[in-house]
Amino acid sequence: MSDLHHLAQVDLNLLVVLDELLRSRSTTIAAKRLGRTQSAVSHSLARLRATFDDPLLLRAGSVLEPTSSAERMQAPLREVLLRAAALVAGSSGEFEPARIERTFVLACADYTEVIILPRLLPVLRRQAPGVDVVTRFLGDDFDRAVQAREVDLGYGTRFRALSGIVVQPVSNENLVVLLRRRHPALRRRLAKHTYAALDHVLVAPRGLPGSAVDTALEALGLSRRVVLRMPHFTAAAVVVSKTDLVVTLPEGLAREVAPGLGLVAVPLPFAVPGFTFSIGYSESFEDDAAHRWFRERVVEAARPPP
Repeated sequence: MSDLHHLAQVDLNLLVVLDELLRSRSTTIAAKRLGRTQSAVSHSLARLRATFDDPLLLRAGSVLEPTSSAERMQAPLREVLLRAAALVAGSSGEFEPARIERTFVLACADYTEVIILPRLLPVLRRQAPGVDVVTRFLGDDFDRAVQAREVDLGYGTRFRALSGIVVQPVSNENLVVLLRRRHPALRRRLAKHTYAALDHVLVAPRGLPGSAVDTALEALGLSRRVVLRMPHFTAAAVVVSKTDLVVTLPEGLAREVAPGLGLVAVPLPFAVPGFTFSIGYSESFEDDAAHRWFRERVVEAARPPP
């Protein structure tokens, strides 16, 4: 009997359930995303275990952890299902966003959650109400997760040159300094020496030391004291609103959070090159019609009309 004849004996819908379980690690979440009951998903998992003669996912506290066999099949399974979805979409005529039933996982820092999601979600609800979005903060594991297709899309300022990742520049940002409204440094124009002498919060989404600001200060023969390093921009802004610390962050985010927190944004008193935000995704998604539609909406949300 050929491999294809053997495949005819398998309920291929079970593979969709397995893919969702490997992504969500939860029968409850998988059931919600698939539009099924939890008991139906648990029954499918039992059938999958019998089909593969492997436990596949084992309970570890509140989550399901994949076995080594399941981990090895996750990436190829995802690719097979995406190719199948693209084949069906291509044969069914014009692509219709309203018919998408899919959860997209977006790897990003809180900049994306604050700036892009409020613009993106109304579009999704209007044009593709069957689309859900999950954000994941991955720190320095960001690029590997994109490459391994553990996430559908990454949004950030730097992507490592890993094989199989497509990177598309989206928008440019400059940096500004945020201070609380009555900060002593605001009594006069902020000079570079004054800036360097302040106590700083460094936002490092990847958890790594150093930044373009420190490189620019070093070229001027200056250095700053970073007394707090943290991964989230909005949390840093809250800290700054209640202390004499300052934070340097993207201008777009500063405009969004400053008024509500009683903060003032001022230009950096020395030149620092701007930086570019990009999207990154596995090249296996390139011809996936639904994925292409989703990433185009993300790009549009990142480039608001003037």
